[in-house]
Amino acid sequence: MTVVHRPLTSWVRAAVSTSGGGWTPVGPLNEGDERTDARSLPRFASGWQRVALPLDGDGHALALSEPATGSAVFELDDLGQPLPAGPEVARTVAALERRWPADRWEPAEAEELRAADPGLRFSLLDRMTAEGRPVPECFHILPWERVDRLAARVRAAIEGAGDHPAPGGTEAAGTVRLRHYFSPAGSRFTAALEQLDAALHAGDTEVRRVATTTLCTRLAGAATGRIPERTRERLTELLGAVGRADPFLSSTSELAVDRLARAAPEPLDADGPPGTASRTGGVVWGALRYGEPASLRSWFAPAAADEPQRIRETVARETFTLTLTLASDNSMYVAAATPRDDTYDRLLSDGYGDVLLLPVRITGATEATDAYVLLRAGSRGRAGALVLTVAEGAPDVVTADQSGPPLGRADVPSLDPAVVRATQACLARSSDRTAWLDLVADLTAGHPVRRAVEDAVDGEGE
Repeated sequence: MTVVHRPLTSWVRAAVSTSGGGWTPVGPLNEGDERTDARSLPRFASGWQRVALPLDGDGHALALSEPATGSAVFELDDLGQPLPAGPEVARTVAALERRWPADRWEPAEAEELRAADPGLRFSLLDRMTAEGRPVPECFHILPWERVDRLAARVRAAIEGAGDHPAPGGTEAAGTVRLRHYFSPAGSRFTAALEQLDAALHAGDTEVRRVATTTLCTRLAGAATGRIPERTRERLTELLGAVGRADPFLSSTSELAVDRLARAAPEPLDADGPPGTASRTGGVVWGALRYGEPASLRSWFAPAAADEPQRIRETVARETFTLTLTLASDNSMYVAAATPRDDTYDRLLSDGYGDVLLLPVRITGATEATDAYVLLRAGSRGRAGALVLTVAEGAPDVVTADQSGPPLGRADVPSLDPAVVRATQACLARSSDRTAWLDLVADLTAGHPVRRAVEDAVDGEGE
């Protein structure tokens, strides 16, 4: 079988030998078209070999050579520089390419790759995930020690026990850059971790809350088996600090902790039936399961028309209670509430922009499967409700429950417009409609979320 050696990276540049015995990059990127992915260039379909070329100066870089023509190209990192790699690393990559698409390492290969340049490790796994199905342990070669350090630093800052710089101060020594290296592992939780670190540095409570919400949600749906055990432990410690600092997020942080403990081999939206998750901004909303939902069987004894019957069930979700009510006229009511508390009020003011939205999932209703309950302030706390109709042919048992973390004002632009539109058909009071209009008023005209709310109002007026 002919072995094909193609670029691991999306950029290449011609390599020429120098009088000093080394090689140097020359000419344009990707034969003059930077927008082309070098991995798909027809030029590399056959006839190339994997090598490490000595640089004109010091060290070696990953390259491909074409014996038939004497041509060679350097593989480049995201800064356009030759990707560092010694001869042993090049031989390891060549061995993997001989059994491509590789789905696992030999122990000696894993050891060699763990010592390789982080950019090379990223590029190798990026191509492997695009063209095959590497086992979770393959991702353990990524530079997870960076995540360990940043998670520990952020946890200490949240708990007030670290050396994180004061808000607005100079950046602390030893700042950790995660960069794009972990994107092949999926879920992008490392981007949320970096955002949280930056928010703590800036003293921005709203961005901090957005980052912690995203971090918890992405880890609650991540393929956590791709994360080494030591890093899972550091992240578990961080999530504990997040849940203690923000009680509204405690349930979601606990889901993430549980998923880390189970080392899940696949992401959450791959675990369940297709189409069960809504993905917005890289975060899976509506896919999380917080426990047994509120469930009611649609059965009522005969009664006079002036004696409506109702049954209800309430489930507790840390700071929230969610109540499902079923009426004999086939109406359904989904209500959420959180009590008044000084800590809650402070959190809502600082991090949530005085807005509290709870994603819910409902089965057996005509109007919506996924919706947002807008909890509005009252004398006893915050509460909100949706009114729906039991669908014709619905199962005997209808359910409702929280399906994602509570959201605040900063999350409004990234809400799912289809879910917002469905929510408008379920609002219990005209004042709820007004509250939604106020909520989207700051969005630009034509924004999909704003349009979903305004279209519902216009439709009612017709």
